[in-house]
Amino acid sequence: MKNKTTEAIDASFEVISSTSSSVGSSINKAGRAALETGKAMGRSAGKMMSTTAELVGDLNGDGKVDIEDAKIAIAKAKHVASSVADESAKLGKEVMQSDLVKDVAPYAAIGAAIAVPIPIIGPAIGAALGAGLGLYKNATKKK
Repeated sequence: MKNKTTEAIDASFEVISSTSSSVGSSINKAGRAALETGKAMGRSAGKMMSTTAELVGDLNGDGKVDIEDAKIAIAKAKHVASSVADESAKLGKEVMQSDLVKDVAPYAAIGAAIAVPIPIIGPAIGAALGAGLGLYKNATKKK
């Protein structure tokens, strides 16, 4: 009886050992497959990012992002900044020539000057109050 029990335990141990070895091997293969898949995905993502960077950054169409592309980008930025400055200057001149600004600006300056010695109000609030008075005067002015 003891021999049969020992034989059954040995047989069970061999089955368990074989099964665990098989499971371990399967897990190992699955891990390697996952690793290879991850590597492939990383390479694909890297290629995609590189291609996107070339498409976005290649301004002269030579197929690579280089110093010439940077020079083109700098020239374009200078052109845009110059255009913005020109438009701002034109707009500023137009605004300064309006009757409303001509009426409001002196009142704002006087309000700021009067409010300088007043601690709680200060020049900013004084200028706003003066501008409001100038705006009121402009609105009620007879034409």
